[in-house]
Amino acid sequence: MLNYILIGAYVCSTAFGLVLLKLGTTTGLPISFVENSIKFNFNLLSFSGFFLYGVSFLLYIYLLSKFNLGFVIPLTTALVYVLIFIASFVIFKESFSAIKIFAITLILSGVVILNLNK
Repeated sequence: MLNYILIGAYVCSTAFGLVLLKLGTTTGLPISFVENSIKFNFNLLSFSGFFLYGVSFLLYIYLLSKFNLGFVIPLTTALVYVLIFIASFVIFKESFSAIKIFAITLILSGVVILNLNK
């Protein structure tokens, strides 16, 4: 049961980390090159995004050690796609289209078909 909770934590930390990174770049890139030097421009949103994405990486390594690759990678990838799709609509006001909804349905169907023999 704990492993499935960690899958949810991984999916959420990945998706929300990416959302925060995107929100954090509205004022400019977090890292830029100015006059042959590196300039860091971190704000709270981009820092939080980096942090969550780092947490998601550690969770991913743990999940890889506990599940079969053929199960955990398609499942988590599909769930991250769905969550990002929803967040992009709600937060960034990106458009839904019939093709996008059909593609998400195909992705989820593929995950279900991959795991039918379990």
